[in-house]
Amino acid sequence: MTEIFKYFLFHFINEMMKKILSKSAITKTQATILIGIIVIIAIVGIAYYATLPPPGPPPPAPKPVIKVGLLWPVTGALALIGRDQVNAFDLVIDEVNAAGGIKSLGGARIELVLGDTKGDPKTGAAEAERLITETKVHVLVGAYQSAVTATCSEVAERYGIPFLNPDSTSPGLTARGFKWFFRTTPHDAILVKNMVDMVADIEKKEGVSLKKIAIVYENTLWGIDSAKVIKEYAPTLGYQIVLDLPYPAGATDLSSEVLKLKATEHDVLMQASYLSDAILFTKTFKELGYWPKLWIANDAGHIHPDYVKTLGKAADYVFSREVFCADLGAVKPAIKEANNKFKARYGYDMDGTMARAYTAALLLVDVLERAGSTKPEDIQKAFKATDWPEEKVPMPWKGIKFDDTGQNIKGVGIIVQILDGKARTVWPFTIATTPYKWPVKAPWS
Repeated sequence: MTEIFKYFLFHFINEMMKKILSKSAITKTQATILIGIIVIIAIVGIAYYATLPPPGPPPPAPKPVIKVGLLWPVTGALALIGRDQVNAFDLVIDEVNAAGGIKSLGGARIELVLGDTKGDPKTGAAEAERLITETKVHVLVGAYQSAVTATCSEVAERYGIPFLNPDSTSPGLTARGFKWFFRTTPHDAILVKNMVDMVADIEKKEGVSLKKIAIVYENTLWGIDSAKVIKEYAPTLGYQIVLDLPYPAGATDLSSEVLKLKATEHDVLMQASYLSDAILFTKTFKELGYWPKLWIANDAGHIHPDYVKTLGKAADYVFSREVFCADLGAVKPAIKEANNKFKARYGYDMDGTMARAYTAALLLVDVLERAGSTKPEDIQKAFKATDWPEEKVPMPWKGIKFDDTGQNIKGVGIIVQILDGKARTVWPFTIATTPYKWPVKAPWS
């Protein structure tokens, strides 16, 4: 290239000198000097050109971005819960992006976009619409409260956008015939059934009969639905409901209810009460000398920290259904690993809500890797094909696998028992951290 350039340069200069001399505009000496200058400039230019490095490869194309919309309440009364969920989800996504993103999509980076529901169904729906139509998210995740999840997922269903729900437990959410809705957490019907399942397991393990069940519950939607599941499910396993006792929530005197319990022969008490009622019932049990063979609560008041704080030793021995307990890290490595990472970053243990958000993030990453696409139909197909084994899930579940309604059929709850003032996981027996204590006398006896 350089030699060719020199050849043409020489002939060019020679021709120019002939033209200049023919017009006699300058002397021959002057022309020679001018040409000499031109030749020097040309030589310097050629030398500079020769020292330039060869052209490199074109700059790499920017990595694609997968947009994930998070719909949680980060302001308002539930802000602390919503922020904890965002933190848990963000922890997983940060790790994935730092490790090179979604490999099946050329290292695509996941971008989280927050939609604040403020705990309000209408606000949640508006935020879902904004994230889909303006931000162009590929997936939506949320939204904690069942009522908000209902409206947000309706918007996603209308636009054909996959919606991952980690944390809402109303059974009706997966009974709507939706095609884009996937729920990982067990719902209330499953969790309440676990209470009956544990009684059956204790019967087998102890070789005893606990067939007669009394139900006490507050007369609200939650209490009535809890009792409804027990009344429908328990008889299918051979149990008899001998007392069906609703009571007014927030009652100031529960003596008549406790006297009815004392007057009815039964083996098991199943109860659904929030904190103030749970405390008053327990105090009345103590005052009137009531104590069942086996007592199981449906979460709520009996697992609240103030229950133990108020009652002290009188809180011991009650069982309660739960969704997660930090002590499970001692028996399940996936839970320990997840909780350790969360605690290292934020300084405290995960609870059930945070753990479900963390698990949802892990699942979504896996779904995107298997989808290898950001098309809604491909992501939906990957969700449907999910089949995680128990050991992979940082929750006390048997795995993750969705049925045709979008419900994870491997989700189960746990049963804890308060022992020495602390809730400990005692069921399912395969992941129990502490042997359950039974039979027991009343803690005040």
